[in-house]
Amino acid sequence: MSQAWEEVSEGSLVYVKEPSSAFFRTNTGWSKIMLEESDPIFPNDDPFLPEEIPDEDSDNRDEIVAVLPSIIPRIPSLRVIALNIPLTGDMTGIRGADLQCYRQAQEMSLYGTFRALLSSSSQSLSSIVKKTDRGLPIVNLKGELLARNWNSLFDSKLSLHKSGVPIYSFNGRNILSDSLWPHKAFWHGSSQRGSSVRGRNCKEWRQQVNAEGLASPFTQRWLQENDSFSCTKTLAVLCIEIAFPYYYMW
Repeated sequence: MSQAWEEVSEGSLVYVKEPSSAFFRTNTGWSKIMLEESDPIFPNDDPFLPEEIPDEDSDNRDEIVAVLPSIIPRIPSLRVIALNIPLTGDMTGIRGADLQCYRQAQEMSLYGTFRALLSSSSQSLSSIVKKTDRGLPIVNLKGELLARNWNSLFDSKLSLHKSGVPIYSFNGRNILSDSLWPHKAFWHGSSQRGSSVRGRNCKEWRQQVNAEGLASPFTQRWLQENDSFSCTKTLAVLCIEIAFPYYYMW
């Protein structure tokens, strides 16, 4: 397979039956895809083969072996997932928000590294995602398409968020319709081009009184429609998967 990679178009998926491995064709060669065991929280997330339950009257019940859930490759993409509750602008700093993204992803047994979709004086929003993966599609927790890719979030000419596609929290709430999020907007503190805006990040996400932060409503324009909010407001905090979990082999 390594000798024939140039004959396969970039973006192709290949599954090797032995030893049950999947590979993604990149511009530099084959990248092994991490296979996740399907134990879905939602009906449409990572479908699996149902366990076969033997008939109680079967004479051969000792010889029947249950079918284990299948292990399937995840299509290369980056997930955007909201924290389980809305937050004020005081998140104990950007690393405090990152820590909450990490912990909630771990609690739900999600592979991948998640960081808060926030900018500060030490971090621009556009630089969060790994460069090699900024062309991957952006999807929600169920794998439904939200945006063409990471770079498109900062392109004012594109309509981004697909109408009617939910954005889920880590515990499965649709934050676009759930009353727990009364303000349908998310913190980011960023300009339309993804750079940090001084004085509009709730004092580095450490203060809620006498401070303001930039946020955007959940519309088709995402970052292209932003406004200043009092940091006492409780808004959604989004977490972005900063890289698809490849296993690079070549």
